[in-house]
This record gives sequence, C-alpha cells and structure tokens, in this order.
Amino acid sequence: MGTFSDRVVIITGARRGLGRDFARYFAEDGANVVLADLKDADAATQAASEAGPRCLNVQTDITDRASVEALMRRTKDEFGRLDILVNNAALWREPEAYGLLDCPAEVWDATWAVNLTGVLNGYQAAVPLMQERGWGRIINVSSTASGLGSNSYGLSKNALELMTTGMAREVGKFGITVNSIVPGICAFEGAKSALPQFDEILARIPLGRVGSSRDLYAAMAYLASEAAAYVTGENMVLDGGLSTR
Repeated sequence: MGTFSDRVVIITGARRGLGRDFARYFAEDGANVVLADLKDADAATQAASEAGPRCLNVQTDITDRASVEALMRRTKDEFGRLDILVNNAALWREPEAYGLLDCPAEVWDATWAVNLTGVLNGYQAAVPLMQERGWGRIINVSSTASGLGSNSYGLSKNALELMTTGMAREVGKFGITVNSIVPGICAFEGAKSALPQFDEILARIPLGRVGSSRDLYAAMAYLASEAAAYVTGENMVLDGGLSTR
C-alpha cells in the first residue's frame, strides 16, 4: 500500500517540468492523479500511469472559472472524490526582463491571472468537494522570488503566500489544510539559461546544490499526509539554506 493509496490528487501545470514530476511521484505513492494543463498532457499522463494507479488528463484553463469547474466535475465523475489539490501552474516570463516601470500590461495581467486568479479558481471549486468528506489538502507552489518587489512574478508569489494563510484560516473548520512550498532555484528545464546569475546563486547555497523535484515532492508529500494534520497556513521555504541569516 502506497502512502496515498485511494487518494485523488489534482495537479495543475502538470504537462512538463515540476508538475509532470509531481504527478509521477504521487502515482508511485499510490494516488489516482488528475493532470490538468492548458495544453494536452497526454505524455505526462502516460508516464504517471505507468508509475501507479489510474491517471487522467484533463485539459484546463485555470484562469477560466468554468474550465476549472469542469475539471472538478470530471474528477468527481471519474473518482467520486477529491482529496488533494496542488496549485502548481504558474506563469514565469523571465522576471529579470521587466521591472515595474517597464512591465508591459499584457505581461502583468497574464502573470496575475495565472498565478493568483488561477489559484483562487481552483480553491473555490475544490473546497466543496473536500467538504463532502471533511478532509482535504491544498498545496500552493510559491517561490523565493516572493521576496522581490521589483517584478510581476515576485509580487504575485508574495500575494500567493498571503493568500495561503488566508485560505487556511477560512477552511480549517472543514478539516482542510492549506500550505505552500516555497522553492529556491531548482533543477527544472531551462533553469540555468533562464537565470543569468545561476552560478552566483549556486555558490551561495549552503548545501552546495540546487533543489530537485524529489526534494520539493518530499515536502509536498508531508504536507499532504496525515502526519501534517496540524500544519496549516505555512509557507515552507525549500532553498538549501540560501535564505538563512
């Protein structure tokens, strides 16, 4: 029996990168996994299916409330329940490229639509399903860029962490916990080329390496487990000690 046997998990932004890996790891641990992405996630779904029980690919636009509600209905129809929601999808458009003074309106609007409105849509649509069983776990994926107030991405992640604590206060009475993981730089596709200061940051990490998707999943799996039943409203930093003083 896996850690998450019989649990039903939705992961947004699951077509590639960290979301794809999270889907596979949850499947390996026994969960039924719904992979939600704006684009078709068939390859990622196949990989997750080979690792564990039943996996489902549902094309979803998280910025559209009707699309997210359709995702929840499909999940309920297929599995009869929802236990864990991982709000992983995010828009990351080279945050170093724009400050606030020169940020194009379309970049600002798109960033907030995906990184905040998308999370809110998922939260509002998932909570009623979790209430039915009196149990639920919502895990938001933030970033240590939340400490930067100089670009749209960092600001959106800062707001996400504040929203995480607000959500936790709101739904604790339903047996639902809400937490976020806050990764530093990780070994995702294109990380080194996307961050001009990659080597400089790596040199300042006490553990001497960037995080892996397994590192992040270990924290996520804890927050989604019974062991974390009394943990809610936390923003768990996972940066190899970079932010320590």
